[in-house]
Amino acid sequence: MGAITIQNLTKSYASTEVLKGIDLAINDGEFLILVGPSGCGKSTLMNCIAGLEEITSGHLLIANEDVTDLSPKDRDIAMVFQSYALYPTMSVARNISFGLEMRKYPKAQIEATVQEVATLLQIEHLLDRKPSQLSGGQRQRVAMGRALARDPRVFLFDEPLSNLDAKLRVEMRTEIKKLHKRLGTTIVYVTHDQVEAMTLADRIAVMKDGIVQQFGTPHEIYNDPANRFVADFMGSPAMNFIECVVFEGNLVVESAAKRYELAIPNAEALKASGLETVVLGIRPEMITEPKPSTDATYVSQMFLDVSVTEPTGPDTLAFGTWNGQDLQARLSPEKGRQAEIDSTIAIQVDTAKAVLFHPQTGARI
Repeated sequence: MGAITIQNLTKSYASTEVLKGIDLAINDGEFLILVGPSGCGKSTLMNCIAGLEEITSGHLLIANEDVTDLSPKDRDIAMVFQSYALYPTMSVARNISFGLEMRKYPKAQIEATVQEVATLLQIEHLLDRKPSQLSGGQRQRVAMGRALARDPRVFLFDEPLSNLDAKLRVEMRTEIKKLHKRLGTTIVYVTHDQVEAMTLADRIAVMKDGIVQQFGTPHEIYNDPANRFVADFMGSPAMNFIECVVFEGNLVVESAAKRYELAIPNAEALKASGLETVVLGIRPEMITEPKPSTDATYVSQMFLDVSVTEPTGPDTLAFGTWNGQDLQARLSPEKGRQAEIDSTIAIQVDTAKAVLFHPQTGARI
């Protein structure tokens, strides 16, 4: 069993508090991702789980056992580092087996484990090579193989794909997800890449300044962000933020040129807030070219002054301004080609899934 419970964990260096009362309950067999910008504390939290950093206060339990004061070797965890950390003079087979040899496992068991892990990771043909003879992706597989050979309660991955090129990152991401499905072992994975977080995780802990801003499934994080920071950090391209005036439960965006009134589903909550202004958060995929709609209650037609387009293949991102506000839209390739030629295009904004934030605090309304 590899369930992890983190209770009011803090970590300080002298007078600087890096982790500020972290509380997380990670289920057995769950794939948890710690994500956030550089300096948010995610790697420090990982090192505290591993036992590489001493916890200042709080408790850490693995499989209901308090391991707060245990050394790394007694926690039954295996870690895969960004730098691979392979022994350069040893073959791939020895790199995988070395930990087992140090624990005095029988030779036959070691050989069987190496073959099993190599087959699982499809590196059987590399067993006699040295790390210097491997590509980055192959080295990462070997590092994962060394961790797998241990058969630990928990796997810890510290930005394992950040040294790989874009195509290989996608391939390795898929392999890690397949591996987790086969093994069902608890994984804690640190990344600053929100695409990795969304595609790999069962649940995500979004961190900022040593505090968990939101803990939930990828769907919850993306569609129901707890605050403006989470909404802005998670999603590629980022969410649009539009400053609005509140008028009778609707939102008004006004400039010297024109006044737009936008209807939203949670009008009663907006009225109850008593706010005169709010920030409307809306994903680019909800801003598209005009389309027939069965329910036009929350759909508004308008025009976007396009400054830049970014074709991605299946769609085109258009960046521009609407009524004095910066806006990103996701268009079809055909509409995207038109946007490259015309400086102004017709768009529709669907506020059915829009979210609202406090203009000063950024808290969700």
